[in-house]
Amino acid sequence: MLQQTYAASPFFLRGSADKKQAVSEIPFSRLDAAAKRKVNSVVENTSVFKRMTPQIIDCDPRYYMFLIRHPEVIVSIWQMMDATDMRITRKGPLVFNADDGEGTVGTLEFLYGDQKVHVLYGEGAYTGSLTKRPIRADCLLVLHSNFTTDKSGRTFVKTQLDMFVDVKNVGVDLIARTFQHMIGNTTDLNFAETANFITKLSRTTEENGPGVQHLAMRLTEINEPTRREFARHAGAVFQRARGRDGEPVAPVKLSPSNTQAVSLQIPGAAPTLPEPVVTN
Repeated sequence: MLQQTYAASPFFLRGSADKKQAVSEIPFSRLDAAAKRKVNSVVENTSVFKRMTPQIIDCDPRYYMFLIRHPEVIVSIWQMMDATDMRITRKGPLVFNADDGEGTVGTLEFLYGDQKVHVLYGEGAYTGSLTKRPIRADCLLVLHSNFTTDKSGRTFVKTQLDMFVDVKNVGVDLIARTFQHMIGNTTDLNFAETANFITKLSRTTEENGPGVQHLAMRLTEINEPTRREFARHAGAVFQRARGRDGEPVAPVKLSPSNTQAVSLQIPGAAPTLPEPVVTN
């Protein structure tokens, strides 16, 4: 018989005030009935809750929104750089298959998204050396994005990610022993590194938009419409950056055979960002 997490709170649920605040910030009124059921099923049976350390991302707003809604693009770049074994495959407009390369497989679905908040729901299972039998779990991710500008007019994004996990077939004691590091420090680090990578990608695009466009056309793990949309956004970011600098930009013809070099470093390479200043 499954243990209820409310009877004996594991290590992860210390700081319940954060969890209550996170729940209060879920846009329930904007979810349809099916989405509400999925959200409530995880929130009401949370085994593990984690509020990530907020991150500041230096990224063009429209580029940021595209990347958030197309996670397969970032993962595909990491694959090309031999930086991850993860796979994310789009199965529909809002649904993905995911495999982290370390024993966890499942599906991920966008339940809601606007400029300020995105709500994702996942179902998956872990099979590996950490446990003797497969562990099933449902997951809810709530990403908050607040756009601000500094005194120069440059836009930054302050991001906050909340994660709720409903582990289905193990007790609280096993969760605490097995997942303390995995869901604690590791998820926070992954979130920070992904934020840093988006900053690096955006800055690289501003400096070498044509190179990023050619990179986009070589991402064969994603479908062609997404590749072309990525390339279009990269071109727009490059154009806007050159416009700020007063430099003309020649149009670039997109072709998978073009191999103009683009230099990108994987997570951790981005410098520390200044706290943005909100201007009226």
